[in-house]
Amino acid sequence: MRVGVGGTFNVLHKGHELLFETAFTVGDSVEVGLTSDELAKSIKSVPVAPYFQRKKNLAKYLARFGKPFDIVMISDSVGTAATSETLDAIVVSPETRSQADRINELRRRNGLKPLKVFPIKEVRADDSRLISASRIVKGEIDKEGRLLHAVRVAVGSTNKVKVDAVRNIFTQALGLVEVRGIGIDQTGDKQPLGEKTIRGAVRRAKQALSSEKADFGVGIEAGLFYNRTLGRYLDIQYCAIVDSSGRMTVGHGPGFEYPPEVIAAVLKGATVGDTMSRITEIERIGHKMGSVGYLSDGLIDRTSLTEIAVLMALIPRIRPELYDQPSQASSAVAAR
Repeated sequence: MRVGVGGTFNVLHKGHELLFETAFTVGDSVEVGLTSDELAKSIKSVPVAPYFQRKKNLAKYLARFGKPFDIVMISDSVGTAATSETLDAIVVSPETRSQADRINELRRRNGLKPLKVFPIKEVRADDSRLISASRIVKGEIDKEGRLLHAVRVAVGSTNKVKVDAVRNIFTQALGLVEVRGIGIDQTGDKQPLGEKTIRGAVRRAKQALSSEKADFGVGIEAGLFYNRTLGRYLDIQYCAIVDSSGRMTVGHGPGFEYPPEVIAAVLKGATVGDTMSRITEIERIGHKMGSVGYLSDGLIDRTSLTEIAVLMALIPRIRPELYDQPSQASSAVAAR
């Protein structure tokens, strides 16, 4: 089977590696459509190496796969794929999946058999945005998708417990990070209950991200959830993480019961923090060991409890290959 791949291939990176690995795995030979200088300049906002240089680098890169390949110049977005009588399949990135559909429609009009389409998964950088040659040229990331600056994280709270918990978990998961707490206007309930807790965490994450030039916005909110089976309220802390591409992941920590006096006060309009501070005589307890620290007699504090929620929200980002689904976004040329 002869497989087609197309792109500018200005800087070969981790995303291209998956693209070509797939092409050479499913195909006996590969035809690579390489954009002309004119087409490359018309679709790229960053400097692009001359065609002959890109072709030379690409040929050297493809030789490693040990199968026959040809590199042909293309001067438009569909290249030779719409008219070729020798191609059997095409490999595309998720963002260019619709381009393959366009090519097959043109082939039908030309009386040719549609190409079998092999879309690869999205390949993302450490900040959850797609890896692209343009980002590499701009100095944002390296060829492996590693950020060339500290990961910027904005937390939708100035509460030191929350900020420290986010810093601790993000550092373990992503390496070098810069974490900043952002004061968020309280537009919701002082003491959220049930689903309002989740909405509050999401709102904090989105507002933190929009207020700062950050890679991630993090929102953390704790609230009481009524369990119908038990007939009791459990305190559960939610964490929402939104990245600069708009993707959101959510997780929550363990649940525990407050004393009946606290539940009764909250249902009458008081907050957990004010009530627990009154009972324990610990001012601003939520900014220190937390209610759970007092109730557990120090076996777990609020920072540790919050870390669990943050980690749960990060899980889909730690194992993206199991969670990311190909998008249907379109682009001018396959595999930038």
